[in-house]
Amino acid sequence: MLQLQNTFVLLLSSLFLTFLYQCSATQFIVGDSAGWVIPPYPTYYTNWTNSNFFREGDSLEFNMDTKFYNLIQVSQSEYDHCTSLEPIKVFNTSPINFPLKEKGIYYFICSVSNYCTLGQKITILVHEIPPPNPPTPSASPPLQHAPKISPQISPNVSAPQPSGAMSIPPASINVSSPTPQGSNVGCPPTPSSIQGVKNNIDVALLVCAMFGTFIGFWLM
Repeated sequence: MLQLQNTFVLLLSSLFLTFLYQCSATQFIVGDSAGWVIPPYPTYYTNWTNSNFFREGDSLEFNMDTKFYNLIQVSQSEYDHCTSLEPIKVFNTSPINFPLKEKGIYYFICSVSNYCTLGQKITILVHEIPPPNPPTPSASPPLQHAPKISPQISPNVSAPQPSGAMSIPPASINVSSPTPQGSNVGCPPTPSSIQGVKNNIDVALLVCAMFGTFIGFWLM
């Protein structure tokens, strides 16, 4: 039962696409109101082609007076040289409905007299119909969140200090080096140092007394 339903759905879809394809097809009248004639100037049909866009499924309609003109589908080489030695297809009735069934380049000329060299020739470039866009998925896959990475404190970064605390730069703290042993700088005098000073004073008094005795003896 399920397989039958799937077959019916596919058939219905195919018919629907075919209907859209036929509705979107365009029939172009070559040369518009002028039809298929000797053009007023050599690039007339080239300009007409450049002003239109042809796709697969479109068609061309050639309107001409069969007493004076014909329509021949030729190869590119014969199109360039305005010859019809090996024509692909010859049309002698009007109007002519030419379906553009597949993409490619189609070449047409009129082989009567020198009409082709006067500009009664046309090139049709047919483009391919792009395939329909694929249906978008109904639900997108859930997004995967990236793992959270805990912030790490670099060893060179100081830890934050509590608000209100006065921070002292490490360079502003001077640590006094210990005083070398035997130095008395900054230390209170000891009994031994006082005794040394007293001995120096006694020696100085003795020298003064001897010098005074010498001066007194010399004056006598």
